[in-house]
Amino acid sequence: MDQIFDNYSYMVRALTDYVRNKSKAPKSERDIAWNGATRAQACDAIRPVLPVATKSTVGIFASGQALESLIYHLLSDGLAESRLTGEQLLKEARKVMPMFLERADKPERGGAFVAYRASNEVNVKKLADKFLSDSYAADEEAVTLVDYYPKNELDLVADMLYSSSSLSLRQIKDELASLSYEDKLKIFNSYIGERLNRRHRPGRALEKAHYSWDLICDYGIFRDLQRHRMVDDLQWQLLTPRYGYEVPELVQQAGLSEKFEECFDLSLELHSKLQTAGYGLEAQYATLLGHKMRWKVTYNAREAMHLHELRTSPQGHPGYRQLVKQMHDKLTEVHPLIAQAMKFVNKDEDPDLTRLAAERYTQFKLKQIK
Repeated sequence: MDQIFDNYSYMVRALTDYVRNKSKAPKSERDIAWNGATRAQACDAIRPVLPVATKSTVGIFASGQALESLIYHLLSDGLAESRLTGEQLLKEARKVMPMFLERADKPERGGAFVAYRASNEVNVKKLADKFLSDSYAADEEAVTLVDYYPKNELDLVADMLYSSSSLSLRQIKDELASLSYEDKLKIFNSYIGERLNRRHRPGRALEKAHYSWDLICDYGIFRDLQRHRMVDDLQWQLLTPRYGYEVPELVQQAGLSEKFEECFDLSLELHSKLQTAGYGLEAQYATLLGHKMRWKVTYNAREAMHLHELRTSPQGHPGYRQLVKQMHDKLTEVHPLIAQAMKFVNKDEDPDLTRLAAERYTQFKLKQIK
């Protein structure tokens, strides 16, 4: 891990110098924003070699009930770090809200929940090992749209009219059955309305349409997208180096491929040693943010509008931008009208410094504060 961190620090500095030396920006434009954008571009490219074990700070704002649930889940987790964090959360929270958490460690309440969840996880894992083959072959596409609903997106028209009507949903559907395609399309487009920016999102009828995805991407991209919590299903598999990784083109151009790949060689060696020693769960700490992983998620069309437009914006990380673009293309094939409504999905080629505009806007806001 020390060697990997040393390599990371060296490559970030070297790649920052490389990006700045190759920049075509005139000297008059090489301001604070330019420095920040060039540094961000280098960090984005080298990020894949950071270990999953890298520590980070997390802030949480939650109700008493939500915090209690989080503590239960942490205490039932297989990793010692999770259980310790759960104990520390319980101890600190009790200093300010003891009444909300008086049942958290009682055997018949919190203890029973922790035992229930831990026992279920062990039993399901045994059945998975028994009935499923053990393979890490990532021969499928990175983005697979497993299922979607409804098959005809114009079926949503009844839901779009519901709150403006006095009829039941069944009655609305019956009356719409004889409506022409053009009339249904007019209702659909009126419901979407004239969106002037990506924050203008249509009503909740779009929450009835759903998309289920099976994805393969690097762990860093997963962490970026995992923050979108308006989902109906999000699960991921154990982290492993077996799905491989990719060397960014910028790293290759800068002549840093050998040092970049050395990090993944060290990671694989450590991961194998931990597994051999019987630490299969803990071996995940040895993987890097750039290692590919498999996960799945289901979300509705309203969340898709938010996620696809936000995560393709130019200032985003190029890794998740590319993945979300692929997801949007798949959605377009099955629901072209909904995809068309997502008019702020960015489909342009990545500029040299995707974060420069955002950096300049940040500097502008800072000047306004002063």
